[in-house]
Amino acid sequence: MKAVNTLVAAMLAAPGLVSAQTAAPRDVVAGRVTDLGGRPVAGAQIEAVSLASNLSRTQITDSSGRYRISLPEQAPRYRVTARRMGFSPVQRTVQRGSTRNELFVVDIQFTGAPLALSIVEITGDSYGALEREAEDAAPGEPAVLNPVAEMVARKDLLRLSAVQVLGLSDIADSLQAQNSALFRRVHTLIERHKENGDPREVTGTVAMMLREASANSDRAVQAAEKMLRPEQWTLVPKTITDRTDSAGSPAR
Repeated sequence: MKAVNTLVAAMLAAPGLVSAQTAAPRDVVAGRVTDLGGRPVAGAQIEAVSLASNLSRTQITDSSGRYRISLPEQAPRYRVTARRMGFSPVQRTVQRGSTRNELFVVDIQFTGAPLALSIVEITGDSYGALEREAEDAAPGEPAVLNPVAEMVARKDLLRLSAVQVLGLSDIADSLQAQNSALFRRVHTLIERHKENGDPREVTGTVAMMLREASANSDRAVQAAEKMLRPEQWTLVPKTITDRTDSAGSPAR
C-alpha cells in the first residue's frame, strides 16, 4: 500500500513538474515616461529590443506615461528606446540579473532639447497636397489609408477564416487608431498655424508625423502577412501592399 501511495503522489506531482520545466521564457520590460518637469508623457513610442536575437516589441505609453512590454525570451540584455514628437530620443540598456523570467523596470525621462521643426524639408507641392487633404477631411475623421482594413474587405477573395478575419480586424483597428490620431494632429497643426502664422513653419513636425504613420502601416502589413497563408498573400492586390510605402504621405 505504501508503494501505491508513493506512485499516486508521484503521478499527481508530475504534471506540475513538467509544466514548470516546459514553461516558455517571458521577460517583461515596464516603466513610466516623463518630461523634464516630471510630468507623464502619453503617446510616446517605446521599443524593446533583445540584444541576443534582435527581436523587438513596441508599445505606446498610456495617459499616465506608463508602458509594459512582454518579450518571449530571456535575453542577457535589452535595449529600450523612447521616442516622442518634440523630444530627442532616449535609449537605455538593461542587463538581466537572474536565470528566471525577469521584470525590468525602466523609467525614462526626456531631458534633451526639443527637435527642430526644420529637420525635414518638404517641397511646396507636397505641402500643398497635405494641406488640401487636411481641409477636405472632416474634423475628427481624417482620411487615413488602412491597407489591413482593405484586406478584411476582401475576405471572400482571400478566403479568410473567421479567426483570420478577427485577427486582421484587430490589427486594422489598432492601425486606424494610431494613424487617425497622427492625422488629427496634422490637421490641428495646419489649422492653428493658418490662423496664427505661416503654416510652413511646421513642415518639419508634419513630415515626422507622416514618417511615423508610414512606419505604423508597414508594421501592420507585416503583422497581417504573418496571419495569412502564402497562397492567400499572393491574392492580396499589389495596389494595397505597395501603398504602405506612401501610407503616411498624402502627397503621392
